[in-house]
Order: sequence, then C-alpha cells, then structure tokens
Amino acid sequence: MISSVTKFNLKPYNTFGMDVMCNRWIEYTSSEDLPQISDMVFGNRYLFIGGGSNLLFLGDYDGDVLHSRILDLSMSIDGDGDLVVRAGAGVVMDELIEQCAVNGIWGMENLSGIPGEVGASAVQNVGAYGVEAKDFIREVECYDMLTLSFVKFDVRDCKYGYRSSLFKEKQNKGRYVVTYVTFVLNQNRGPVLDYGNLQSAVAGCELTPRNVRDAVLAMRASKLPSVTEIGSAGSFFKNPVVSIEEFERVKQLASDTADGVCTVPHYPVGNDSVKIPAAWLIDQCGLKGYHTGNVAVWHLQPLVIVNATGKASPNEITGMECHVIECVKNKFGIELHPEVEHI
Repeated sequence: MISSVTKFNLKPYNTFGMDVMCNRWIEYTSSEDLPQISDMVFGNRYLFIGGGSNLLFLGDYDGDVLHSRILDLSMSIDGDGDLVVRAGAGVVMDELIEQCAVNGIWGMENLSGIPGEVGASAVQNVGAYGVEAKDFIREVECYDMLTLSFVKFDVRDCKYGYRSSLFKEKQNKGRYVVTYVTFVLNQNRGPVLDYGNLQSAVAGCELTPRNVRDAVLAMRASKLPSVTEIGSAGSFFKNPVVSIEEFERVKQLASDTADGVCTVPHYPVGNDSVKIPAAWLIDQCGLKGYHTGNVAVWHLQPLVIVNATGKASPNEITGMECHVIECVKNKFGIELHPEVEHI
C-alpha cells in the first residue's frame, strides 16, 4: 500500500530536528509497491530515508522523500545450525537486536541503541564497539530504480568498508532501494568485548546477549544524548585512519603524561595504518561542551554535535561542523570528515 502527502514537514523524521519541508512524502508497505513508486517519482528529485538518524537537511527538500514501512520479519535455522533472519527495510534495527538478545542469540548486541532502520543500517554499515552490520549480513535485496528490476547482492558484492558500501557510492545514489536484509547469526559466537570499556562494563555479570546489550545501552546513555530528547545524528564525524608516520606526528603534538608514555588512543588497521578516535582529537582541541547560539558539542561525547535548544538552523549545525574540522586540522594536521550525510 502506498500513501502520499504533499508539502510534508520532515521535522519528526530527522533526528537533528531540522524544521524543513519536502514537496511530497511517500510511504509504502510492500516491495511490490516500488515499480509504481518509480513511475510516481519519474523526472523528480527523490530521496529514500530510514529513520533519518544519519541525515542533516540543509534546507527544504525540493523533491519527493520516500520511506519504507516494509515490516516483514522471518527467522529460520539453516543447515549449519545458524539463525537466518530476513528483515524488511522498515524494521527498527534496535528492536530486531533486542529480540535476538532477549532470546539468547549472540551477534548484534554491540550495535544496541543505534537509531535507525534495517535498510539504512545495511546501506551505512553501522558499527559500534568493534562490531559492524556487515559482520552478519548475508544478502541485501533491492529494487533497482535504473533497470526497474529486483536484484540481490551477496555481502561480498556490497563493497562494505568503514561506514561505506556499494549503495553509498556516488554513481549509485538513489539507484538501489533496499527492501530486505538477510542476517546470519551464529548462536555459538559468544561476546565481542575487546573494544572500548565494554569488558569492564560487564565485569561480574553473567555473559549473556541480553546482559551485554544492557551494558552497551548503559554506556551509550552515559555519554550520548537521546535523540528523542536532544536533536543530533549521533556520531557526527568518522574516526580518521592515518599512516604510521602521521600517527607518530600526532604523538609528538599530543599532551603526553609526565613520564613520557603516549596517551593517544589508537587502533591498528592492517599493518601500516592506525585509527584515531575523532572524539579524542576534538577533545584535545578543548571543544567538549563548546556552545554557540543554538548548537553545541556534546559535553559528554565531543563526537556529537547537538541541536541544543531545538531551534538550530542547518547553517548553525554546519557552522559548528566547520569550526570543529578547522580546529582539529590546525592542531593535528588531520582533516575530519562527516559521517552524517548532508542533504
């Protein structure tokens, strides 16, 4: 079923809370609606969105915004004894993760609390605490708006990387509409606890998917604002991956401890690169809690830019973005890049 509304306000559908309009809002409940929708939007500018949790609208959208309400969900056991989950693109990702964790199924609990829907999660390759969506995806089903046909992509064909995928490539923007995502969860996998402070957060607890999920949710709540209360898009910037030589330079620039032990947090990426937390770089620039007008860098997690008053304009958000990028570049010579998509 397809529903359509003209001159639609998108404020409830983007977690930054930007008060912007689109020409037409189109919502659909079945993949079989997409051929008709392709006719409806032919010749128009259009955008498919999920929960709007990774978007920054820069103004009114002069086109059609389309949203999936495909909520089908099925689970089965394959020949290897793994749990196979096929979820519609409109299923809330965290609700799926909760269902798995409550039923004692290991795998996606580290992704708990990330806002958004299944389809967008597969496009973005969401990740947290050492786990990414791609680790569990077997197949992504789509409707191809160019060839007007249904297609399927094996995970190996999705070109997944750090917050990147085939679906985010410039030439594919707007082409592939995710309809279903198939996840495979190995029930004997066990927890992944070697990232951040997750190990200490579950110390003394029985190691179950539900308890790890609860620990992840508590950690997120301790440093990230709830998007239902304060407008944000979660982590605004990607963590930069730099060469070993660049990392050595950062170490020299950083404020080390008195005994000369380097305090720069980092994670090896292959044999010749290092990932440095963008939050640490921003914090080193003294920007945690920085506030101007209606916008602020979150006082508990500097990776997050917030619509502090609920009245921020897109220009205020991008102004803060540019200020953070400039400060980090001036201090460390590293240019941060936004994780948030600008529309």
